[in-house]
Amino acid sequence: MAHLIVRDGPLRGRRFEVESGEVTIGRESTDVLIEGDGEVSRNHAVVRASDDGVEVEDLGSTNGTFVNERRISEPTRLSTGDILRVGQTRLDLEIEEDPNKTVVSGIVTPPTQEHSAPIARVPPPGYSPPPEDVPGEPSEPAPPSESQVDELPLPSSKRVEDLPEEPPDPETRQPTAELPSRKRVGGGGVQRAGSSKRTMLVVAGVVLFGIVAYLLYTVIAGGAPTRAEYVASVNDVCRDRMPRVAGLNGGRARNTERAASIIGDITLEIEELELPEGNDREIDRFVSTFEQVGSGVEALNVSQRANNNRRAQEAERKLKRSVERFEDASRSLGTRRCTFER
Repeated sequence: MAHLIVRDGPLRGRRFEVESGEVTIGRESTDVLIEGDGEVSRNHAVVRASDDGVEVEDLGSTNGTFVNERRISEPTRLSTGDILRVGQTRLDLEIEEDPNKTVVSGIVTPPTQEHSAPIARVPPPGYSPPPEDVPGEPSEPAPPSESQVDELPLPSSKRVEDLPEEPPDPETRQPTAELPSRKRVGGGGVQRAGSSKRTMLVVAGVVLFGIVAYLLYTVIAGGAPTRAEYVASVNDVCRDRMPRVAGLNGGRARNTERAASIIGDITLEIEELELPEGNDREIDRFVSTFEQVGSGVEALNVSQRANNNRRAQEAERKLKRSVERFEDASRSLGTRRCTFER
């Protein structure tokens, strides 16, 4: 799914979905209707979406179509993050991956009847089957069993019980009883006492290592900023650019256009800052009123370019009220560097 996001003009912030068809951009009777931009042709450009991606084509406009500030002369492929500009209006392309799309990672061949048949055992090299018993032939006597061997007489005249018993060697003698440090487990195996303790110590060591690693990551990477840190970051963003906006003469279209561009850049940087934990109504009010000021400046610039004094005066009154609300929100939050007051 692809979207075009307008960054400038009265349509700033609007999202247009690019479906399988075409999305036309222009000044008259187009899907993205851009009014007040004299550099945009009636039918300026078209954006198409297909299985291969998204592309843009210039429709013979007077001032051209630009992708990342490069003028195009033929259909050009677009990617996420590319900036499309027609006239003085910029549009961002955002492509979202389809969550329902299935990616085939491999093919498993099911077993066939041939593979499921039993496999014959092949005898090792040099193997010969034992001879079968032939009727009538005498068979060899079986070897004596252990009990019979024990009963055989010794070559000497003395039997085993008559021999003197030698003292056992302390280094080679076998224990007559099971050691107390071992215990039997299921299946007849012998398990040393204390192995379970070692297992518990290993598990505890792994858990402790994970806790220490998390604490170190928290200290090094840092968590969410505090309110004071967020306010300081906002003041750093506004420090050098807000005085330039306050110093512009709002009665000229060129100045209001410059002011709208500066306010738009400041707004984007503030929106990228990491917010403190929890919901802070003063921060939300500060951001929303600042966006209203930016929209008011853009509306005033459009009216001035169209030489419509009535609409310009109305836009100027709305802008004044938006600035007053923003100044109040800025004082409450403590962002003194973002004020329009000189």
